[in-house]
Amino acid sequence: MKIYLDIFFAVNFLMNLLVLEIMNIFLKKRLIVNVRSIAAAALGALFAGIVIVCGIRSRLIIFLILYVFVSCLMIRIAFGKTTVRGMAGYIAGYYLSGICTAGFLMFLKGVAGIKHISIIFLLLAAVLILFFCEKMISMRSRGISSGQNVYPVRISYNGKSVAATGFLDTGNRLYEPVSREMVTIVEFSLFAKMLSDKERADFSKAMHGMEPEQFGKLLLRYIPFHSLGKDNGYLIGVRADDMEIRIHGKKSLHTGKVWLGICDRFLSAEGGYEVLLNSGIFKK
Repeated sequence: MKIYLDIFFAVNFLMNLLVLEIMNIFLKKRLIVNVRSIAAAALGALFAGIVIVCGIRSRLIIFLILYVFVSCLMIRIAFGKTTVRGMAGYIAGYYLSGICTAGFLMFLKGVAGIKHISIIFLLLAAVLILFFCEKMISMRSRGISSGQNVYPVRISYNGKSVAATGFLDTGNRLYEPVSREMVTIVEFSLFAKMLSDKERADFSKAMHGMEPEQFGKLLLRYIPFHSLGKDNGYLIGVRADDMEIRIHGKKSLHTGKVWLGICDRFLSAEGGYEVLLNSGIFKK
C-alpha cells in the first residue's frame, strides 16, 4: 500500500489540531487557533511520519517510550506548564477526545456514504464538530439567568479603570494564601486593558510559566486553586486599587484594595460576564 507522506502529515496535523481545539472549548480557553496549538499538532504529525518512515512501531518498547514522550511534549506546548497529575489529566482528555472525534468522523463517513476520507471531508467535519462542541458548552451555560447574580463592575488599577460584567459565583471561595483575603477572578483580556504594552508582555510571560517574582513592579504572586473535577493549579494574582459593584442599579459597593486572580480563558462560554465575584464579596 502506497502512503503519500504529505497527505499523511496533513491528515494527522488536522486531526491533532481538531482534538486540541475541542479540548480548548471544554477548558474554556480561547477558540482561536494559536501558535502553541499549531506547533503541538505539527509535532504529533511529524512523529507519526517518522514512525512510518523508520518503522519504529515494530520496536514496541522504543515506540511506547517515544509515544509517551511526544504526547507529554505536545500537551506541554499546547497548554503550558502543569503538574504531573495535570499532565495525566490532559493526556487522558486528549486521547478521549481523539477517540470520540474518530468515532464521530466514522459516523459522518457512513451517513455520507463516503469510501475514502479526504482533506475536504476532514475540514468540513472539523467545522461541524467544533460547532456542536460550542453548542454543548452554550447549552450547559444557559442555566445562568442574565439577571440573576449578575452585576455591573468597575475595576481600578494604577490610575486606570475598566467596566465589566461580574457574576456572583457561590462556588468561588478563593483566598490569597498569605493575607487570606478573598480573590475575584478576572479574564486577562479585560485586565490587560489597564496595562501598558510592556506590562502586558511581562504579565503574559508570567502566565506561561515564568516566575512572577521576576516582575516586581506588577506585584504578582501565585494564587493556588482547586475546582471540583479538575486538577490543582494556580492563577497569577495582582492587587487592584478598587472594585466598584453596582447593586441592582441602586447603590454601589466599593471593595477598596482587592486581589484579582487573572485567568487566560473565557469565564463565560457565551460572553455573559468577564468577572467571577468571590462568594463573600458582599460580606466584606
